[in-house]
Amino acid sequence: MERSPIPVLTVQTAPYEDQRPTGGGGLRRPTALFESQRNYLPNFVQSLLSSVDLRDRQGCTMVVGSDGRYFSKTAIEIVVQMAAANGIGRLVIGQNGILSTPAVSCIIRKIKAAGGIILTASHSPGGPGGEFGVKFEVANGGPAPDMVSEKIYQISKTLEEYAICPDLRVDLSRLGRQEFDLENKFKPFRGISVCFYSC
Repeated sequence: MERSPIPVLTVQTAPYEDQRPTGGGGLRRPTALFESQRNYLPNFVQSLLSSVDLRDRQGCTMVVGSDGRYFSKTAIEIVVQMAAANGIGRLVIGQNGILSTPAVSCIIRKIKAAGGIILTASHSPGGPGGEFGVKFEVANGGPAPDMVSEKIYQISKTLEEYAICPDLRVDLSRLGRQEFDLENKFKPFRGISVCFYSC
C-alpha cells in the first residue's frame, strides 16, 4: 500500500525580541525558556533556515547534532521537521542525535554540506534548570559569521510564521537512510541517521 505524502504546515507565530545570536550564530538561553515559551525554538530555527538563500536551501544537505543534554531529542525532532518543510534535501544526523561540535564541523567539510545545526550550550550545565542552545555552522564548517548572525536576528524580529512537518518521524537510533515524501513542491526529503566514532 502506498503511503500518502507527509503534509507541510504553515504555523502562525509572533516574534521574540531576545533571539539575537550571541556569536557564531548561536542562541543560548535557560532550558525552561525553550520549553515554556510558545514557539520559542521553532521561531529561532525558522529564522536560521530563512537566513540561507532559498536557491541554496532547496535540496541541499545539512548536518545536525547535539551534545545529548536534556531537551535535545525533542529539539532534534523539531529541527528535522522544519528542515524538511523548508526544502532541505538531506540531513546527516548523529546516531541518537549525538554529534560533537568538532564532528559536525568535520562532516560539513567532508561532505560539502551547506551548513549544520548543533544543539548545545557548550560548557554550561544542562537539565531543566540549566541551559540549552542552538548553534549554526556555515559551509566551511566554522561558526556563522557576524553578518549571518545579524541576518538571523533581523528575520527573528519580524517572523510571523514557520513551516513544519509535524507528522515526520525519523528513527534516530537506526543507522542508514530513511526517506520521506512530502506534500509540497520540494524534492523528497531524506533523513539519515549516522554514527561517527571519530573524525
